Amino acid sequence: MGSPGKKQFPLRLDPALWEEIERLAAIELRSSNAQIELLLREALKRRGIKPALSPTPRRGRPPAGDADAAIEGDEASGISDASRNADDTDPADE
Repeated sequence: MGSPGKKQFPLRLDPALWEEIERLAAIELRSSNAQIELLLREALKRRGIKPALSPTPRRGRPPAGDADAAIEGDEASGISDASRNADDTDPADE
């Protein structure tokens, strides 16, 4: 399955060219698709054309220190500051 937001189209290549792309991709630890994309970007760069990079989607969990995500999560769950603080009371103080 393709990546969302990427243009998909069939590409016919000479089998010998495809083998070299696969070989190079394996050496550089890339997929064949990523290798083709890299080669196309390098070719455009040599011609003085620099296409804009698409923003990379953030995947997975937010970092542990991301306070904004924790606050947004509490707001979405209905936890307020008052109820959060009520749990923090020490029974010895009462």
